[in-house]
Amino acid sequence: MLFFITGANGVGKTACLLALARQLSGFAVHDFADLGVPENPDAGWRQETTELWLRTYIEKHQPQGRHVVVSGEAIFGEILCSPSIEQVDAFHACLLDCDDVTRVDRLRARGTYGPNMQILCWAAYLRVHAVDPSWCPEVIQASEPSIMRWEQWTKRERGDAVWRQEVIDTSRLTLEELAAAIAKWIRAKLND
Repeated sequence: MLFFITGANGVGKTACLLALARQLSGFAVHDFADLGVPENPDAGWRQETTELWLRTYIEKHQPQGRHVVVSGEAIFGEILCSPSIEQVDAFHACLLDCDDVTRVDRLRARGTYGPNMQILCWAAYLRVHAVDPSWCPEVIQASEPSIMRWEQWTKRERGDAVWRQEVIDTSRLTLEELAAAIAKWIRAKLND
């Protein structure tokens, strides 16, 4: 089974990976960026990398029955519209989210780049996208050529059985607690 952990900057996607790998021994746990990040990543890079992770899972892990976690920039709508998604035995996505003040504080403390309104708006978009596929699809479905099969998305509405994302609020969680919450969600999905 393939698990995507998603979310905007500052929610702990990368920071919790070591703790998550300890909690999920036997799983392949990866950062979305493990396949490389260009100097100016854009939507096309994110979509192509999402597809590359799907193909990696299909070719390398799925035949062995190995579970994989990919944490990073993937977006549920793009996962669902990737060309190879129908070859995946099963996948699930979880959105990590936090309140905006916590996000700003974490990004300031991290020091890699400062928080800005664009990051907060992206977090808000992902929050609504997690429950409502009809919410502003134009944010992701750019008019430029894309590998995505948008028809997998365009007719979906809130409540669609396919459109299922867990949301974990990381605002008050330590990295160990976050890893435990993600591992609990994953184990529940394995037992469904």
